[in-house]
This record gives sequence, C-alpha cells and structure tokens, in this order.
Amino acid sequence: MKTALFQSFEVSSDGEETPYRLSIAQAELNKNKLSGYIVPRSDVHQGEYVAACDERLSWLTGFTGSAGICLFGKDKAGVFVDGRYSIQAKTQIKPPFEVIQWNNKNIVQWIKKNIVKGAIGFDPWLHSHNEIVALTEAFANSYLSFTPSDNLIDKVWVNRPAKISNKVMNYPVKLAGLSAKDKCHKIAEIIKFKKASSAVITLPDSIAWLLNLRGSDVIHNPILHAFLIIHSEGHIQLFCNNDNLYSKIRSLKSFVKVFSLESFEVALAELKGPVLVDEATVPFAAVTILKNNDSKPILGEDPIILSKACKNSVELTNARICHNRDAIHMCEFLSWVDRQNKNEFDEIDVVIQLENIRRKDKNLKEISFDTIAASGPNAALPHYRVNYSSNRIIKTGDVLLVDSGGQYLDGTTDITRTIAIGIQSEEVKSAFTRVLKGLIAISNLKFPFGTSGRDIDAFARAPLWQFGQDYAHGTGHGVGHYLSVHEGPHRISKFSNVEFKEGMIVSNEPGFYKEGKFGIRIENLILVQHSKVEPNNSFLEFETLTFVPIDRRLISLSLLDNKERDWINNYHTQCWQRAKDHVTAPTKAWLKTMTRPLQNIKSAEF
Repeated sequence: MKTALFQSFEVSSDGEETPYRLSIAQAELNKNKLSGYIVPRSDVHQGEYVAACDERLSWLTGFTGSAGICLFGKDKAGVFVDGRYSIQAKTQIKPPFEVIQWNNKNIVQWIKKNIVKGAIGFDPWLHSHNEIVALTEAFANSYLSFTPSDNLIDKVWVNRPAKISNKVMNYPVKLAGLSAKDKCHKIAEIIKFKKASSAVITLPDSIAWLLNLRGSDVIHNPILHAFLIIHSEGHIQLFCNNDNLYSKIRSLKSFVKVFSLESFEVALAELKGPVLVDEATVPFAAVTILKNNDSKPILGEDPIILSKACKNSVELTNARICHNRDAIHMCEFLSWVDRQNKNEFDEIDVVIQLENIRRKDKNLKEISFDTIAASGPNAALPHYRVNYSSNRIIKTGDVLLVDSGGQYLDGTTDITRTIAIGIQSEEVKSAFTRVLKGLIAISNLKFPFGTSGRDIDAFARAPLWQFGQDYAHGTGHGVGHYLSVHEGPHRISKFSNVEFKEGMIVSNEPGFYKEGKFGIRIENLILVQHSKVEPNNSFLEFETLTFVPIDRRLISLSLLDNKERDWINNYHTQCWQRAKDHVTAPTKAWLKTMTRPLQNIKSAEF
C-alpha cells in the first residue's frame, strides 16, 4: 500500500456511524435540560487546523473540511459549510443531517425553524466572544437562549484520542530577525498604547512568533498548544502542558514564567485593571471569567497579530531564498509529471513524488498542509484530499490541479499549478486563461495606503464575471514565516477590511470549478511593498515570490492583451533565469520549453 511520510491516505470520516452518533448526542439534550447544541470545527484556540482530539465536527457528522459548524436539536440537525466545501459536504454528510450554506442569516433561520424555544448549549471554550454575542443578540426578543454547558460530544465520544504535546524547538534569531525579548518589549508598548495593563493571547501562532518557539502539536503547523498573558511591564505568564518546553526557555526565564494549562483560569481571575483581548478569537469563557472578577476586558485585536504579519527584513530575505528553493523543487516535480506515461500513475503517486522531492531539502521540516492532487472531476473540489477510496488514475485529457507547500526553517510556501494532461478543450483553456488574467491583474496592482482585501478582490474575478463565472472562495490568505500557512489578519476577500501593510505575504489564487468535470486554480505568493509609482511613497504594490512556470498549453492566446502577454513572458524569463542552473538535465530541457515566449505557442502543442 502506498504511503507518504507527512500525509495519510486513510479515509478519515465514517459516514455510516454518524446517524448513531447523532442519536446519542441528542439523548444528552434532555439530560442537560437543553433544546439544542452547537458543535464547531474549532478548538479552544479558534484554529483552522486542529489536533485529532478536537475533530468533534468530523466525528459527529463525517465532514472533514477545515471550516464548518453543526447545530442539532432533539430531532433535527444541520451542518453549515462555506462554498469551498459545498460539493464535498454533499458526499460526506448523510441523512438525517442537512447541509446548508454557511452564513449568519441561514444559521438564524435554521434555528428559528427547527428549535424554536428553549436553551441551546455550547462549550464556552470552543466559541469566540464575538460569535456568542452575535447569536445572543439575534435572539434577544425570542424564547431561545444560549447557555454555556458541558461539552456533549466529549461525553459520548468513546475512544476519543488523547491530547498530545510534541517536541518544541527554539527558533534562531538569525531567521526570526528579532529576539523574544525585543518582541516582548515591542508588544508591551502596544499594550500600554491601548491603555491596558495586560493582554490575553490565545492564538498559538502568535505565541510561537513572540517567544521564537516552534512546536508540532498540530499536523503541518509548527505551533504548540498554549495560552499566554503578557503584562504592560513586559513580563509573561505562559500556560502550557509540554514537558519539552522548560529546557527551551531557559534563556527567557528572566521575563517568562511557565504554568500548567489548568492554572490559566485561575490566572485570568487574578488579573486586575483593563485587559486587552482579541474579541474575534478569545474564548467566550475567558471573557466571562474576566468580567466576573475585578478586571475590565478591552475588546480589541490580538496585539501580536499585525507585527507577526508584517515580516521584518530578515524574515523577508529568508522567505525569498526559501521560495527560490521551493520553485526549483516544483520544477523538478512538474517535469516529472510531464514525463509520466498517461493512464499509468494516480493522485497518490503525485503526492508521494512531490513530497519525496521536497524532502531532499535539508531545511524542510514538514509540508504546510495536505497536498491537494486532484484530477478530472476531483479537481472541482477546491479542498479535495486524496485517500485510498477516492484515488483516481490520471488519464489523457484530464486537468490535474496540485496545491501544495512546504514548512521550511526559513519560510512557509504555498503554490498551486494546474497541469494539462494531453490536449484540452477550448472550454478548459478559456476558463484557465480567465483565471490567469485575474492572477495577473492582482500581481500588477498599485494601490494607495489604506486599501484592504475587499477593495481589490474583484480585480481577480472580473475576467470570469464577464462570462458569468466565479469561484466560491477568497482570492488570497496571509502566510506565516515558518508558521501557519493561513495567517491573519489580512486576506484578499470581499469580507476583509484589514488594510495592507508593507511586509505582509498573501496568496494570489483565483480559480474556477465545474462540478463533475474539472477544476482550475493558479496560485503565487506575493509580498506587499512600497511602490515607486507615486513620488510621496503613499502607494503599495506586490512583489511576486513564486517563480514556477504556468502551463502554457492551457493558455488561450486570443483572450490575452499585449500587456498580459508581456507579463507572462517576463515572468517565465525570470522562472528560467532563477532555476536553470539548479535543476537536473531533464528538468532543464522541460523548463526551457515551458518558458519560451508565448508567441511561439502552436494551438496543437501539448
């Protein structure tokens, strides 16, 4: 049986068991005097990626996506998912669960229709303060209330995996750019500016960045499970149950004290004065504890998150080096794909080969997420993950979509390429070219200070909109520095009002998906930097970090204007110049072909 080191191909959901699991969870409602219960995807840290012991939504419903929420009453159950997972949810979730498009309006309507009155329970550590306040306000004048309760899923989940704390490492200043002490001083000044005496930090990647620590408590994410309180004087209380931690923070002991996770609630109750919390991610339980004692919560933003997102010069230097190496690995991989005999390799082969190529890099610590290797109709699932049951032979005429990344000591990468396996139809080539036009539009943008993701998202979609096409995911997400591949607070999305700042890294990944047929996505990482277009330096632009050829065989030349052709030719020239002296002979030959000027393309070339 084929296996990979960093990725499992086991079927992780068990849809046949979910009706029974729902029934025993519903039986707990009467025992706890509840009319309904909420089961989120998130853990106590509100993370997108969670440990096996926190996969409550998957255990209950069979849905394995990274975002979703379930509400169930005594005889009804609804699972809410966003557009990325609408097709996947239909296949994974079985009756009596109902699959519904996730937005606040639909959740409120479903509750009004299916629960009507009584108390809806929730685990106060698994929901943010904002989330519960919004639900409470929506039902302020009704017979429904939202009540903190025991976790009903944990009560009935037999053989629930244990929580595991793994190795911790110090992240060297030569890669981080700043010492932990310097970072703590900087954040303490922000806390003072916010007129707070302390701040409660619950996001693991914020804690990892602040203390220059990296862990492995969650697959593909170099974070450790912890909470932290930083005081305005700069000293820190760190709450973590990891025996490996103590030896790693000896150099920090002058200002960092370590406590058990169990003592976090006591520490919260002992805080005095104004306490800054991130209202979007802090657990509802934490704010309740603060309010019930002598402290005053200041509902704001994690004071670390913006400093972490705006990479310093050392981080950016290393990120560029890291992306150049990863581009070479991707060229070797794409060359390998083109040399395969069609109909004789499959999606799992693709995952394993790409992993094996990246593993030759001494700086690779992990992959940054499960590699998406999706062919034919599987590519229409934006977040498809191959397993032994879904694995598909890659056939002549397919489109192969590969979305992958590496966790390197000197950076985190994320790249998507869509590959032609043989001659493609005009429908596929036209869709691909419109997606490419959107990527180019974002890459070329120059925009004033104060611009946010919602201001530019439409530039990527406009070429698709002209033909009544679109995609049901954001155009881009922030990326960490040897941290989470999905990093806030910035993104390219119609929902984001976070202003872009110099040093932010964000993905640029428009797409198009035709259910049951094919899927297309092209993704580069780009860096926000000052633009020279305006004399007063009040404009920003993007620097491209990813230089890997875009499949010329999928481009419909008639849909491109001259500036777009020039952009692609210049981009491919850089791909050639950066990689040609670092790849094997077969890959160099492939690279030369794939980076030739577009005007030399023949329509029948494949």
